[in-house]
Amino acid sequence: MSNQIRGHGRLGTVLGRRATMAVLLSGLAAPSIACAAAGGPAPVRLGTLQFGTVQWIADIIARHHLDTAHDFALRTVTLANTDAGRVALMARAADIVVSDWLFVATARAGGTRLRFAPFSATLGGVMVPADSPVRSLADLAGRRLGVAGGPTDKSWIVVQAAARARPGGPDLAATARVVYGAPPLLSAKLQQGQLDAVLTFWTFAARLEATGYRELVSVADCARTLGLPARLALVGFVFHEDWAARQGPAITGFLAAVESAQQLLQQSEAEWRAIRPLMDAPDQRLFQALRRRFLAGIIHPDPAAEQQAASRLFQVLLQIGGARATGGLAALPPGIFWPPADEAG
Repeated sequence: MSNQIRGHGRLGTVLGRRATMAVLLSGLAAPSIACAAAGGPAPVRLGTLQFGTVQWIADIIARHHLDTAHDFALRTVTLANTDAGRVALMARAADIVVSDWLFVATARAGGTRLRFAPFSATLGGVMVPADSPVRSLADLAGRRLGVAGGPTDKSWIVVQAAARARPGGPDLAATARVVYGAPPLLSAKLQQGQLDAVLTFWTFAARLEATGYRELVSVADCARTLGLPARLALVGFVFHEDWAARQGPAITGFLAAVESAQQLLQQSEAEWRAIRPLMDAPDQRLFQALRRRFLAGIIHPDPAAEQQAASRLFQVLLQIGGARATGGLAALPPGIFWPPADEAG
């Protein structure tokens, strides 16, 4: 069962129209309501992006009936982009979407009680041509640097902070010729020689790697430079706290099924062959690059450790990017991570 939701621009605009969106999307919620009324396992509506890694996991859960094994019924809602996922979640047209914990923090600060369960610690990096003379972050001063995600992107701020942390390190935002843009556009400009380097998300870094580009530095390396955990769980499953309270076994079962699917990917060549059509990876080098980076990001979350790491990263964001980088927050609100601290033992 799959529905589709299209994006509606910037999140601040679309969330200002929540009442309208709730009406427009109300029909999408009906299948889950009907399933619940008929009895049986609780439905879980998961938002997925085309070629997104969550789609890989959803496929494995469905093929191996891991939802049935964990007492829930998986439904997928196809999303056009991340903003559309946030709209779907806020309009209750999806139960779980993938986003970052800062979105959860700003929502909780505004009175909407969302929760975050870490999914992946795979991060991107700064990519350069194989023969580039650029060998360090300091070498980016004066060069054309593409940055995916905009000026307040968390990875960009971590890279800036790491560059400044070294003796005599540059302020890249001021010394590099920075261009912000969408990852596919920046990759194309790098390949055309219009940029000297690109800081991009991990899937796009893998695609550049597969065509002969090299990683100058990873965001994980930069995190280590700052004393942060290299395996930062920036991306995770986001859901409403009241939904999780009502469907406690369903969210517990869903997260267990995700872990089982990840274990299959760690152990089975056949699973990778099965999901390859979902990866948009016809080339073997690209397939292997995506596989390696995905597996490196699999984590076994510890809510207390994740909260500590998030608090430390938040301070870096606030110091380098100011309130714009923290969604206007001066401090993280409590209760971001799932399970709650008193249930995490």
